[in-house]
Amino acid sequence: MGELAAATGISIQAVLKHLRKLEELGLVEETSVRSPSLSVRKVYVSKGTRLKDFSAGDLTLVKLSKKSLARAEEADWPPDLEYLAEEAILQRRRVRDQARRLGRMIDGLVQDESRIMAALESMNLSNVERIILQVLFTEGSLEEGELVLLRHFGLQDGKKSIEKALSKARQDTEESRTVIRIPEIHRTD
Repeated sequence: MGELAAATGISIQAVLKHLRKLEELGLVEETSVRSPSLSVRKVYVSKGTRLKDFSAGDLTLVKLSKKSLARAEEADWPPDLEYLAEEAILQRRRVRDQARRLGRMIDGLVQDESRIMAALESMNLSNVERIILQVLFTEGSLEEGELVLLRHFGLQDGKKSIEKALSKARQDTEESRTVIRIPEIHRTD
């Protein structure tokens, strides 16, 4: 319980409440463990589903899937557990490496989006124009941004409003750029 409470940041009582609810739903079952070699007294095992944690650093990556109850073909039974365990360890390492890479990509994306938002805040735009541009620049494409603006923000003029906001942002960007020219220094020796 303490481990789950520490990992989730909630109290032990809340963890117990959630585990009881999961038991009621038939998603986990409690098993009592009495062993001098283990410090735990109760183990909660998923029932009917598998939950795997491949988190790396600040990135939380989990996979929830249904348990496969099908047994391997009799010719492959019993399995070579050492081989399977080695393969699982290698795959888990690969997934965690990919998760770390993905985490770095996400960090880069968040930084770029923060720079976009800061740039938009510094521009001479109306609140409507700023919202239009924020949505456009945070969606996967301009078409997706336009759909979000139409569906969720009720943008009336559609493309016309988008083009106007983009044009104003371009103009503001061009006006704010200044070219610094360094004069040549002629030496006379």
